[in-house]
Amino acid sequence: MSREHPHGVLLTVAYDGTAFRGWQRQPGQRTVQSTLGAAVHAITVRHSRVRGASRTDAGVHAEGQLAAFDADLLVPPHGWVHALNAHLPDDVVVRGAVACRAGFKPNFHARGKLYRYLLQCGPVRDPLLRHRAWHVGPGLARPDLRPGERGPLAEHWLDVERMRQAAARLTGTHDYRAFRASGDRRENTVRTLWAIRLLPRYGARPDLLAIEVEGDAFMKQMVRILVGTLVEVGRHKMTPEQMDALLGPRADRRAAGPTAPPQGLTLVRVDLKPGQPPPP
Repeated sequence: MSREHPHGVLLTVAYDGTAFRGWQRQPGQRTVQSTLGAAVHAITVRHSRVRGASRTDAGVHAEGQLAAFDADLLVPPHGWVHALNAHLPDDVVVRGAVACRAGFKPNFHARGKLYRYLLQCGPVRDPLLRHRAWHVGPGLARPDLRPGERGPLAEHWLDVERMRQAAARLTGTHDYRAFRASGDRRENTVRTLWAIRLLPRYGARPDLLAIEVEGDAFMKQMVRILVGTLVEVGRHKMTPEQMDALLGPRADRRAAGPTAPPQGLTLVRVDLKPGQPPPP
């Protein structure tokens, strides 16, 4: 515990990532971490740097990002929520706060994370979803039609059943090096994905397909590459069986699908390990 900042605070934060250069603080750039830090500083309490649970990329959103910091002043949780939100811009908000031990690092104590990626599968793009979803084509393929019978723009229709078959092959504990960004040089590329769920008619809209990915940890752009690969399977450009060759220490990033654009991705939730403070 720091004598200078003895009081730890854990926040649940939501943000629209469109105008941010991601979570991580960068010189001269507008980031979520620096924006939260500025709000804490504006309350005129002495404090540590804000520590996040996930380094979301530029354009990626969050409903339940966790962030912690330490302060020299003991403030009730509701006081932090109201005070910080009074100094935050419209595209980021503190949804809750709880006390935690000073120095608590939510990224080190995360048990797992849930991400959601939103695909718009309508014949016409929706301008109201331009910052929320990836427009991938005219619709979802009818399962009773073969690829040659699907009509105009057949390569853009998504076959959800094939995507589910591929998702089942991608779940479990594997080496996912083929699903990380080229600039990600970490040595340990083994991760566990507990579930990859495909949710047609998401939000009661027939043109929306959500893909939820839940796992213990993720590498840079991992979810977006998974989604891009599943879209290739849905378009019959890859087969579910090809997923097997994408898992393992010899797998090649170039054999997987493209990286889906950032605007469709949302960090939904971060789960902490047992014994840690409950998310606010």
